[in-house]
Amino acid sequence: MNVIRQYSINKNGAVGLVMLIFILLSSILTLSLSVFVLQWLLASITIPFLLKKDHEAVKTYSLIFIVSLIFMFLVYYGNELYYGQPYYAGGSDDMKYEEWGHDVYNANMLNPYRVVKSGIIGQFHNSPFFAVYISLLIRLSSFFDGYSTFMPRIVNIYLLIWVCFIMEYFLRKYTKLNEQKILISIAFFALTPNIQYINSYIFRDTFNLLQILAIPYLVDRILRARGSRHFRRKTILYLLALVFFIFTMYFTRRNSLAFSGVLSLLVISEIYKIKKRNIKIALVPILILTNAVEGLNIGKYISGYTSYVLSGSDGLSRIVFSQALLPAGVFLRAAYALISPFPNFLTLFKEPTKILLDIITFLVYLGVLAQILAIPFILRRIARVGFDWLTISFLSFFLAVIIATFTFRHVILYFPFLVAVAVDGYKSIEINDSRVLLFAAWIAVICMGLLYTVLKFVM
Repeated sequence: MNVIRQYSINKNGAVGLVMLIFILLSSILTLSLSVFVLQWLLASITIPFLLKKDHEAVKTYSLIFIVSLIFMFLVYYGNELYYGQPYYAGGSDDMKYEEWGHDVYNANMLNPYRVVKSGIIGQFHNSPFFAVYISLLIRLSSFFDGYSTFMPRIVNIYLLIWVCFIMEYFLRKYTKLNEQKILISIAFFALTPNIQYINSYIFRDTFNLLQILAIPYLVDRILRARGSRHFRRKTILYLLALVFFIFTMYFTRRNSLAFSGVLSLLVISEIYKIKKRNIKIALVPILILTNAVEGLNIGKYISGYTSYVLSGSDGLSRIVFSQALLPAGVFLRAAYALISPFPNFLTLFKEPTKILLDIITFLVYLGVLAQILAIPFILRRIARVGFDWLTISFLSFFLAVIIATFTFRHVILYFPFLVAVAVDGYKSIEINDSRVLLFAAWIAVICMGLLYTVLKFVM
């Protein structure tokens, strides 16, 4: 037994060494000492946790890390080649966040509340803590060779891995998925090209997803700490961390507190074996008494994001988002979300300077095709298993996103749950049944492709 354990440790060490080599190579490619130091700091936190896992898990996370680095550089140079700048569409929220980060750094502020009140990034800014976070990276880089736009992009890779750590924990604790299904779910989530694409920019979405998952994780750890050694010390540390994440998320994307609240209630219900019906009954008066809908600006997000999506949409998307949410709008948005961004291969590889971005888009489209093919397995799993912890978590996040904040970046919020549902649905049926469902899904893809073409180019 000791020989086998030692062999596993040696193999994990070899994988860890490969990761260190990629850390060194990627830091050299960025031509930044600040990036090198930052990577070593993040790796010193991540790798010890990683090496405690079994060999298959270590290989999975190492693959995620390496692919994320490659994808990040591909996105960076793709935008640089086409737009002359490494930012989304030549300069969007990602570039603005860097500018706001520099403003906060120059003002020497760390408190996001003071940042908003000062007006240096606008008194109605909805994510001042993310600007503070960028300013902290700038502050760290000031001790070396200065800030590099690679810094927050590199951090996103580690944040994605930490998100996977927490998701793996939840899937082990609150689902009946076996080891193989869990690792496949983690791999498919993190390696999906659309998730990699979102993660490669300086957006707050990966950062926010970590905050969302960290809160119910800490609730879980606090409740499970009872009766353990060093109970008081652990509880105090977890509570301090919980307060920190709640505070920072309020100033990053405050409506996301609703996501954490729902997941925390589900964690509590599982630990104390509370019926889901009672949780729903308890949730209604809480929302009414706390005026949570208005307090979290949910109404504003629903109307604001719907208008935003409509302003840049045409064809099928305009039809979908122009519908009232009830009775048909929710179902149309749900269907649209599961097939978005719909693969339009005919638009690719027409401009030489866009070759790298078109390769990225091609990969994203392949990922969307896989997502569309997974729809029958998602529906079958929900019908077969019912509303267990995983299904409720997925539907809660999915419905909240399609109703309130529907943009391509927000897919990352519900995607880890969607993948786990799909993987469980696929791996839990006979091979002949899966072939029938895949065939039906391919027919649906062809029909939707024809419909999309008509709506896109005719209407």
